[in-house]
Amino acid sequence: MAHPKQVDSAVPRAKAALHFALPAIAFLIGPSPAQFILAFTGLIMAASVLGGPRFSLFGRLFKAVRPALGIGPGKLEAVTPHRFAEAVGSATLLAAAALYAAGASVGGGVLTLIVASLALLNAAAGICIGCQMYLLLKRFSGGATA
Repeated sequence: MAHPKQVDSAVPRAKAALHFALPAIAFLIGPSPAQFILAFTGLIMAASVLGGPRFSLFGRLFKAVRPALGIGPGKLEAVTPHRFAEAVGSATLLAAAALYAAGASVGGGVLTLIVASLALLNAAAGICIGCQMYLLLKRFSGGATA
């Protein structure tokens, strides 16, 4: 499936708000329900990364409520760094869910809080650490930035 090369910057920021809220709630309610919330969130994120906008549940949700919230268009940005960041977040949440399921609540909690914190930074301030990681990896690997 072809993926767009650019994305409206408001979409990843709105998705980051959900990437913050769901793990934060999971952390607060405890290990047993957390593993399911984190696995669900991680799988939804993975579907978005692998399938593109058509499979982005959080992106579709944002587009549905965007007019009611009065959020206008953002600037166009390269989509690849955002997809990389979402892939890292997804893998981290799935690892956190597995740690919770295995009884390693401290490890699961740490990973959960890392994702929630970075997602909050993105949603609130527009600073995408995963995007910056992608650009640094491209620079150090000798590849052109997206």
